[in-house]
Amino acid sequence: MRSAARDPDALRRLAHAHGIQLSYTASNGRRVRASHDSLVATLNALGIAVSTARNAHDLLAELERDQREAPLEPVVVVDRAGMLSSQINLPPATEPARCQISVTREDGEVVRRGLSDLVARGGDSQRLSVDLTALDLPPGYHELSVEGPGFVADAMLLVPPARSSPDSRSFGVFAPAYALRGSADWGVGTFTELAQLADYVGMLGGEILGTLPMFPTSFATPVDPSPYLPVSRLFVNELFIDVEALPEFARSDAARAIVSSPDFTAELAALRRLPRVDYGEVMARKRRILTLCAAELLGEPSRRRDEFEEFLAGHPELASYAGFRATGERIGVDWHDWGGSPGELPAGPIDHGAERYHLYAQFVAADQLAAAADHSIGARAALYLDLPLGVHPDGFDTWSRASLFAAATVGAPPDRLAPQGQAWGFPPLHPVRLRRDRYRYVIDCYRHLLAHAGAIRIDHVLGLERLFWIPPGAGAESGAYVRYRSEELLAIVAIEAARAGAVIVGEDLGTASGGIRPAMDRVGMLHSFVYQFSATATEPFPQPVSPSMATLGSHDLPRFAAFWHGEDIDDRVARGVTSQQAAIVEHRDRDCLVAAVEAPLADRTATGAFTACIGSLAAGPAPYVMVDLADIEGETEPDNRPGTGPAVGNWRRRLPRGLPAIVDDNRVRKVLTTIAAQRQLEQTEEVSA
Repeated sequence: MRSAARDPDALRRLAHAHGIQLSYTASNGRRVRASHDSLVATLNALGIAVSTARNAHDLLAELERDQREAPLEPVVVVDRAGMLSSQINLPPATEPARCQISVTREDGEVVRRGLSDLVARGGDSQRLSVDLTALDLPPGYHELSVEGPGFVADAMLLVPPARSSPDSRSFGVFAPAYALRGSADWGVGTFTELAQLADYVGMLGGEILGTLPMFPTSFATPVDPSPYLPVSRLFVNELFIDVEALPEFARSDAARAIVSSPDFTAELAALRRLPRVDYGEVMARKRRILTLCAAELLGEPSRRRDEFEEFLAGHPELASYAGFRATGERIGVDWHDWGGSPGELPAGPIDHGAERYHLYAQFVAADQLAAAADHSIGARAALYLDLPLGVHPDGFDTWSRASLFAAATVGAPPDRLAPQGQAWGFPPLHPVRLRRDRYRYVIDCYRHLLAHAGAIRIDHVLGLERLFWIPPGAGAESGAYVRYRSEELLAIVAIEAARAGAVIVGEDLGTASGGIRPAMDRVGMLHSFVYQFSATATEPFPQPVSPSMATLGSHDLPRFAAFWHGEDIDDRVARGVTSQQAAIVEHRDRDCLVAAVEAPLADRTATGAFTACIGSLAAGPAPYVMVDLADIEGETEPDNRPGTGPAVGNWRRRLPRGLPAIVDDNRVRKVLTTIAAQRQLEQTEEVSA
């Protein structure tokens, strides 16, 4: 070890040892080196109190000593060759022949071997590479133990299943649940409309119905409806409850009297006519009636009440969630101002009515979501659900598991579209504490989502490998990438997906590291392919080269019709994101693409181009093709304009037509049956070949 006085690189080596990237490649190809201040601030965000070169030298020496003395890391993975992902470090002068290794499987069976029997040849006599092939371990979560003279070490052992890529050639339809209009909805789509659309898609041959994240959000004023900043990734958004479908509503005279009253009927009709969801007004009315329904359920013993009690017993964290939400409604949603310790409710009066509401709302929301997701019913398409990258900084997850989150903000470095960089407004998970906790929170999130999904999309899949951390008070230009153990996180994804029998799609659009895409392939995760990002005048009908979920756009991109007419370019100019000079070049390129696509078409309109482009994807090699219902409807306004807020209508826009009218429309049916035929035709040709 170098002396502190002669170790000018101690800070950078300390940062690297803690998983901080010392540099990264910017979107323009330039290599950006992390500054001294960025490294110090990011280390502090990780809980590493560093301030001087000597301090960094001492902390590095302490870390290296701890690593030398730790026989096992807290989590290890068995790779495809049967090897452990990290070596076993024996204490000095310890003979492998005097050590034993044991694995306690999930089913309780214990397998023991002499360590010498499992050591791979070569390498350091104290740092051992271990091959567990002979143990024939099933996929799953096991406990690894190494024992020798004077020491015992344990670790979580992850055994991922063999790669399993979907062999399907099918399609799906995407629609935000809030955008769907029922014949008598309350101003927002519900689980009932979601199930009806899933039935329609399945009837026409589609396998999946995609929608935006359905986790709970806060309805405190001002409402931020972004589904990518949820209160929790462990519960369900009660916004989508179909109140009038509840058994308690049918039995509650008080609830039915209010809903049938002239004033309430008029209020619902007004909400139903709005082009955008008014979340505050919708939830005020739903909550009023759900509160009465909760009272009806709890009024006297019944089989339904027994089911409610069983649900509470099966979700032990729900009581804490209900208390958290009720407290936030009473004294303010920012729990950082509550005083006391995170995870503990502050002293004061308890609103038992609000707690009962949240308990009941989760019970019925989970029940209706499960019913909508039940694709064993007829030909119903399975739900394709989305896992956001983060959670709200003032939310339940950051409060109940505060130690797992770091004091920083996740974002993205400066690029052409965001010259100042981006701060996404939520804290990152702490990579070291996450491992020490054995990824329980991560596993819980996947299990909650996969309980209702036949397929899931992992937002910003690069986050399984690294995230861009922006320290408190700093701008994105002062951020740095922090690495996570991708082999461990990917193993968890593979295990949970296999157990649920679900398809996993990773959102790997834009900048991605050289390692994440091959890693996705190793576990059978589909890539994301977006036509708008790949189409050019020289290649107007591009196809994915890797197994992918193929789409024309996404919730953060313009509708196809707007893209086709270049309206997105003009919109970015109006918002100051794109210069007039750059817009001229973009319009020229877009016009060339339009000309290339429309040249062979009889119908040289946006509708004709849409049919040709989605048809090209449907006839292509992607295992799944997803079509946006709003694109079929010819809509031009997007779900979200990145970089703007709720005031411009993000996450609020409803489809102009009701779902009954859409499913009865022969043109919509023709679009989907044509896609189904193209998918089936290609599959038939492959089988024949």
